[in-house]
Amino acid sequence: MTSRYRLTVIYPVPDFERWANVLRADAEPVPGVERMTVHRSIDDGDEVMVELDLHSEADARAVLQNPRLREFFDQTGVEVYPPVFIGEIVDDLSSDGPDAASAF
Repeated sequence: MTSRYRLTVIYPVPDFERWANVLRADAEPVPGVERMTVHRSIDDGDEVMVELDLHSEADARAVLQNPRLREFFDQTGVEVYPPVFIGEIVDDLSSDGPDAASAF
């Protein structure tokens, strides 16, 4: 199944290595998550962007309500619950697609 929804969150972490180790140690899959990518800012090594590809809007909302999320933030020292973007993929403008964009 191809995911149609993405949950994206960008936030500072007090200690990237601690944050990453806690994330890697949790091997239990999150229901509805098809793929997760983590990006580390090139300008600030303690800022991350996490993207979750999800099967449905309901799965995205369930991630936000999952108690494991709050526990993860507590374990990694994230004090402020960051803003979250949930979006539905409506176009693929990759260079190989029929609607490829030449510039943005």
